[in-house]
Amino acid sequence: MTTGWVLPTLRGVAVSVHGPRRARDEDLGVQRLPAFEWKDPLVGLGELYGWVEQCACEAIDWYMGEKKRKASWSRGLRALAAVLATLGGAIPVAALAASKPIYGNWGFVLLALAAGSLAYDRFFGYSSAWLRYMATAISLRAELSDFQLSWAKDMAALGGQNPEPEEVLRLIESAQSFVWKMNDSIRNETQSWLVEFNTNLSDLESRLHRTQSSSSTTESVLLEA
Repeated sequence: MTTGWVLPTLRGVAVSVHGPRRARDEDLGVQRLPAFEWKDPLVGLGELYGWVEQCACEAIDWYMGEKKRKASWSRGLRALAAVLATLGGAIPVAALAASKPIYGNWGFVLLALAAGSLAYDRFFGYSSAWLRYMATAISLRAELSDFQLSWAKDMAALGGQNPEPEEVLRLIESAQSFVWKMNDSIRNETQSWLVEFNTNLSDLESRLHRTQSSSSTTESVLLEA
């Protein structure tokens, strides 16, 4: 367990918020609070602001990047399901029109594959994650914008003068408050994912149990016959 004040951040991202990005891991990491220079309060506050802003931008960037990946999977699976369902409904009609009803059975196979595509999307949560990540990114952006404007207002009030100790503490508390809001947004998204994952896992286990029970019943009937 780490100690100290940490912020969620993306591992493997360039230090500069606006600089080139390197390869990203798939998970959010943490970043320790560095030692700031407090001999000059304005310099220390500037470093604190830059660090907090960088961490927030990296978290937003991570959610937006993952949102695109989830959206791609969601659209692909749902498009596949739509195509399969359409073909599954059309094949039996075409088979009857061609006086070859035996080929109409392939329609049921395609319909089953369409249902499987939707079930795959639901179990792995591509569509739901897409919406969650988008909502979280929007929330983090709003929180960051509010923090940026509030900080700019406080800096303008100082007029370039060194702040008093009380003002330094107030600005640090402002940054801490923003950190808590950002952590809450990420924590809420993670909690939603845990609930959804456990629900889908329980549903899958129930389906498997019903399938096994049905198979056992069918096997018993065949043996008795």
